[in-house]
Amino acid sequence: MEQIYPTLSADRPGLLGCLTARAEAQVVRLATLYALWAKSSVIEINHLMAATAVWQYCEQSVAYIFGDVLGNPTADVILTALRGAGDAGLTRTEISGLFQRNVPANKISLALGELDRRGLAARAEQASGGRTIEIWRCR
Repeated sequence: MEQIYPTLSADRPGLLGCLTARAEAQVVRLATLYALWAKSSVIEINHLMAATAVWQYCEQSVAYIFGDVLGNPTADVILTALRGAGDAGLTRTEISGLFQRNVPANKISLALGELDRRGLAARAEQASGGRTIEIWRCR
């Protein structure tokens, strides 16, 4: 268990992380079931290996179904648009336009902050004739 514990307990971002949280506890529960089914009084390596295989299948299923959805609808829309924009990125005005200007600026700021914290998007500034333009791009 010591060898696989770091992998099982690693933080995962977004909805995938929420849906697969506490993997280490789930694997131990599954291994316990395998030991009980085998009428064993201890969890053996083969029980742990079987439980880990089941858990890997569960994680792969969740990843296939939900992909890299973050669980924050605003951030998800922005991330999809940033990926589509490529290297050009999107200005803050264009990002607001994604929502027909019906999402408050503070909600967009929170979503952009989340994307930045997760290393999915980065902010850059571009000088113009007047105001500095805020541009967001995928990392």
